[in-house]
Amino acid sequence: MRNEEFIQKRLLNESKKLREAGFIFPTFLLVSQGIETLGAFIDKKPIAVKAQSKKRFHLAIEQLFPQKYQDLTKNDWLYKQLRCNLSHMCSGGGFIVFSTDKEKLGTHLALINGKRLFLMEALVNDFQKACTTLIVQLEKGELKQKAMALS
Repeated sequence: MRNEEFIQKRLLNESKKLREAGFIFPTFLLVSQGIETLGAFIDKKPIAVKAQSKKRFHLAIEQLFPQKYQDLTKNDWLYKQLRCNLSHMCSGGGFIVFSTDKEKLGTHLALINGKRLFLMEALVNDFQKACTTLIVQLEKGELKQKAMALS
């Protein structure tokens, strides 16, 4: 499977389906892991190389996401709170609130009572734009295809 096909099927299509089905937590989980996966396609190392999680997450945020996300990377805050807490504790920790537009708690990434608000719809939109950007880079040959064990 070509890298762009994997991104389309596993990241773009699945995040869209989860969002449309209203699966809030699984959507956040897929996106948090997917950000790191996007970074794996950008860096120069093989996909399966170990101990690259933080580097790849930051690389994807830096190159594919709007500035508002980059502003949250100081002291690895976004990586620790979004990616690590979701991956290791199935939680947003004490500093993130997960919500949807319907709940009308505020704007995406707003700071509310010391916690950062993540709105599923906005996060998925930004993630899907990042996926699309990466697919275009792969199709244009700006990034090299990487060997994948997955089909």
